[in-house]
Parts: sequence; C-alpha cells; structure tokens
Amino acid sequence: MTDTTKTIDYYFSVFSPWAFFGDARLRAMAAKHGYSVQYHPQLSPVLFPATGGLALKDRAAPRKAYRMAELERWRKHLGIDINLTPKFFPVPEAPASKLILAALAAGHDVGELVHALGRATWVEERDISDAATLRAIATACGFDGETLITASADESFDKALADEAQAAIDRGVFGYPTYAVGDELFWGQDRLDFLERKLQNA
Repeated sequence: MTDTTKTIDYYFSVFSPWAFFGDARLRAMAAKHGYSVQYHPQLSPVLFPATGGLALKDRAAPRKAYRMAELERWRKHLGIDINLTPKFFPVPEAPASKLILAALAAGHDVGELVHALGRATWVEERDISDAATLRAIATACGFDGETLITASADESFDKALADEAQAAIDRGVFGYPTYAVGDELFWGQDRLDFLERKLQNA
C-alpha cells in the first residue's frame, strides 16, 4: 500500500522543457528519501487561463526572449543538450497526457515514459501528438504500446484529464513543473533544492 504521507505530487506538461530538465532529478530525489511520485499531466489551455497565465505565443516579446536566455543557461548548467527551438513544439498535449493516464490506470510506473516524451520533443525532434510516435515511445519504455494507445482513446480519459486540471487548479497550481508535498507547493525545477530540504526534514 502506498504511504500517502510520503508522496510527491508532480504537476507537469508533457512538453514543458522545465519539467524535462527536472524530472530525472525529481525521481532520483524521491528514491533517495523514500518518497513515491504521483504524476499529474496537465493541459496548458485549461490551466493557464484559470490561473492568470498566458500561452507562450501570447507572451510579450521580452518575456519570450528571457525564456530563451534561461533555457540556454539551464541547458549548459545541467548538461542536457536540448534543441531550443524544437520542430514539434508546441503540439496538443492531450494525446500524450492521456497515454500517461492510461499507463497509470494499468498500474505502470510512468517515470521513464514521462521522461521519454520530454526527450522526444526536446532532443529527438519527434511529434508526441502523433499516435504512431506515442506507440513507439511506449513500446521502447517496455509497455505494450498498442494496448495503451487503444486504451487512451477511450473517452473516460478525456474526463480523467479534465479532472486532473481541475484538481491542480483547486490545489493552487499555476505553472510547470510544480511539486507538492502536503500543503506546500514548489514551482519550477529550480526549486528542487527547496523540495529536497522539505523531504529531508519531513
């Protein structure tokens, strides 16, 4: 049985570069301190308008420029060689997000799948809204990709994804990635040090 007192809730977009930068460190940190990670994929067109955020295309030019500068800084700092302007970004988040939810419903550990989806966008120039691409990624992660693709097409996962968005909004989540332990939120992969202090002192 999962110890809910030792759980990190992880709110993310499948194509967030910041989530991609942080999720391997998150998993290592959780394992080190005996925590489980609960994955909550989100839809930006739902979360952002409800919490005062803007889609990247709608942000002011200085904000876009600073985002690129920060991506470059973190790319160098972490040694993760992402493409700053990937071919397939942005794409609809729902197909990959529903694939993750279908994998969770089947009882799978989705950590590697989530990371592989981020890598597909930011390193491999693959379209994670494409069913064949998702099938291949899931299969490469050791799952039955065809079964998961078929399952994720069920309308129940549309509702599950909407429920995830509302639960995140209700909890005060407004951006990606957000890590939550109990009542405390940590927004951004640059807050992982603070999250670890929380885990150490819990």
